Amino acid sequence: MRKKRSREKQAEEQKSHIRELDRIYRADGRANESSEETQQRHFDDRLRASARRNNASFEVKNQRQATDRLRTLNSRATESNEQRERRIHCNALGNQTRIGAEIFDARRNRLQLERVRQGTFRASNWLYLKDEALHYDPNLDYPNFPQIVIRSMSSKCTFCGALKFEAEASGLCCSNGKVSLPELPQLPEPLKSLMEGNHPKSKEFLTMIRKYNSSFQMTSFGTSLPMLDSTGFMPTFRIQGQVYHKAGSLMSLPNEEEKFLQIYFLGNEEAEAKRRCTLIPGTTKSLIESLQKMLHENNHYVQKFKMAIEDNPTEDLQIVIKADRKPIEGHERVFNTPALNEVAIIIAGNDFEKRDIVLTKRSNELKNICETHISYDALQYAWLQYPYVSTW
Repeated sequence: MRKKRSREKQAEEQKSHIRELDRIYRADGRANESSEETQQRHFDDRLRASARRNNASFEVKNQRQATDRLRTLNSRATESNEQRERRIHCNALGNQTRIGAEIFDARRNRLQLERVRQGTFRASNWLYLKDEALHYDPNLDYPNFPQIVIRSMSSKCTFCGALKFEAEASGLCCSNGKVSLPELPQLPEPLKSLMEGNHPKSKEFLTMIRKYNSSFQMTSFGTSLPMLDSTGFMPTFRIQGQVYHKAGSLMSLPNEEEKFLQIYFLGNEEAEAKRRCTLIPGTTKSLIESLQKMLHENNHYVQKFKMAIEDNPTEDLQIVIKADRKPIEGHERVFNTPALNEVAIIIAGNDFEKRDIVLTKRSNELKNICETHISYDALQYAWLQYPYVSTW
């Protein structure tokens, strides 16, 4: 008690002098202590701090946390860019070291606590808006509620350049540069001009894109049950049962007209375009001719099929499109677009997998195509060989 009263009577200069002497004394003592003594001192300090905080009242705890936050804000407000980068780097290293040293149970508990904390925080933000849609109050200014207004996509990723909403996570698009997608290749002409609206026939093509796609599809479309009849105006059609695609032979039987894939091998551009216009009325012959020329020059299925027919004139020719073949340097779990090396030529009688697409030279048999085959859609929708063109 006498010492406490004596300290209260001391001047501020005396108190500062005493504190400085204490710091020098502690610094000298810590400079001479061993690593074991340093660890023991840190452990004792943590125990004392933990005991002091556990015994603190709710008001004292809140005051301490508020003081810590204020001190942190003041410190960060005055730090330079180099200091900020160093602090973030040190924090990241510390977190990485701490997480790397965690045992399984500690890591599981930490992740569980983080999930609970995030869930509680998100729920608290929406608590006052619960069932608000059922109790709309016209006096409230809902457009200014931060939980409702997502604002514009003004946030641009510094790694991939993707535009995002302000509240979206920084790594949502490319995981902060860890994922890098190659640039999409240019569309061949005239498809590029038709899609971009720079072709005289663009409006017609885009309006009737389903018809033009149907003119070049290589497989047929059907259902396991008859299609439902529509009464009155119906811009779409209704189906029942299971949807499937079927493939026929490469060439038609004698005295039969060509259809689907067989049209590609007529050997005459004029006859090929005329046949397509006959099957799909309403299409323009000149546009059909330019599109079929593009497919003959760029579609690797057509090129490979034509090469196989020319190099193997026998009637027992079979062409197999492998189900599990992946493009060169492509990851097996990535849904790659079909590539040229997926088409393989085999001799009749060889074994092949159940999901492989097997095309014969001449036959009246239609074969189902497995819906999980990588070429399932590319054979039905001619433009899907080019990965960013949609026919829907």
